[in-house]
Amino acid sequence: MRQSIYIKIFNLKRIMASVFVGIVLLFLVASLFVTSMKNTKSYYIHQWFEKMSYEGFIKAFEYENGHFKLGDESFKNGQPIGNILFSFITNIRLYDPKSLLVHEISSMAKFENNILVAGDDTDFTNLPIESSLTLDEINQDPDVKEPTNEPINPSKPPEHTTNGRNVFYIYHTHSWESFLPLIPGAKNPNQASSPKVNVSLLGERLQKNLEADGIGAVDNKTNIGNELVKRNWNWGSSYKMSRVIVQEALAQDKNLNYLIDIHRDDQRRKVTTIDIDGKKYAKLYFVVGVENKNYKKNLEFAKAINNEIKKVNSGLTRGIYSKNYKQGNGVYNQDLSPNSLLIEVGGVDNTLPELYRTIDLLSEILSKYYWQAEKVNGN
Repeated sequence: MRQSIYIKIFNLKRIMASVFVGIVLLFLVASLFVTSMKNTKSYYIHQWFEKMSYEGFIKAFEYENGHFKLGDESFKNGQPIGNILFSFITNIRLYDPKSLLVHEISSMAKFENNILVAGDDTDFTNLPIESSLTLDEINQDPDVKEPTNEPINPSKPPEHTTNGRNVFYIYHTHSWESFLPLIPGAKNPNQASSPKVNVSLLGERLQKNLEADGIGAVDNKTNIGNELVKRNWNWGSSYKMSRVIVQEALAQDKNLNYLIDIHRDDQRRKVTTIDIDGKKYAKLYFVVGVENKNYKKNLEFAKAINNEIKKVNSGLTRGIYSKNYKQGNGVYNQDLSPNSLLIEVGGVDNTLPELYRTIDLLSEILSKYYWQAEKVNGN
């Protein structure tokens, strides 16, 4: 009898020891995996998963855990208490398998976007990708020939003018963002960077278009990457830097009311390009920060412009996304004016003619919106 009790106790100790060793090994493997992935760029993470549909992603988990089964009736009646407690303790949502990666690999957090208005083809496989470069990569200066800007030739003098007042302020928080076709020999999205030939070309085009329609505009071409180096700030301080620039401009000119921050996406050509009547255009999308007092007004502004773009062609816009502090800056200087837009124009593969066609359309829409707003306000 004593021998039987001894064997049971011995077996219990072995089981407990095995469980303990198993848990330790599990955490060790998880920590090694996370450590090895912490410097992995978001572009490559996305490339690994972009061909896997959301349903397929869940299906992969379903083979290991039946609770991930699509259409499971348990989801219709809320989450079990065990799932809620597990999510509270670990930040992993069993009903959202993507969170297994998002909360363990910092680069994946960039894909946890909130889609406020979806574009025609928007889904989990083609969400926007935000570039994440080191200061050295940002400030690399490839041998690039600056393109000759196409002249803006208005068909007729504008019916109205702002009488010398500048009301639009265009700037570029990620001023280094460029396009592969503009950089000889560049093929990797991380090489689409230049302190000279970049998204400021689009800002200049927008400025000239607005001025041709009688609307005073300023295009700020500050090299943000260079300013970050001067202050010993990192890439994450980009919006802190652009905020200083925007606030200085607003302090010097009280007429500036519309703030337009132009970026470009890291996505590839098939996601960022559309054919309209035999001509290629770069697609657009908008980002609205939710962590500021002007959130609702800026969202209304973005929706109004997005709706006008859809009237031209619904496929031209990829939609409107919101971001909070956990997903990015969360404010994006949009607290400085209720008429603020963060616009992503095209992606790394778009050509300058494609980008200019889109900017020309956007200019017409912004101009129309402005003059209608002025009419409503009685100015």
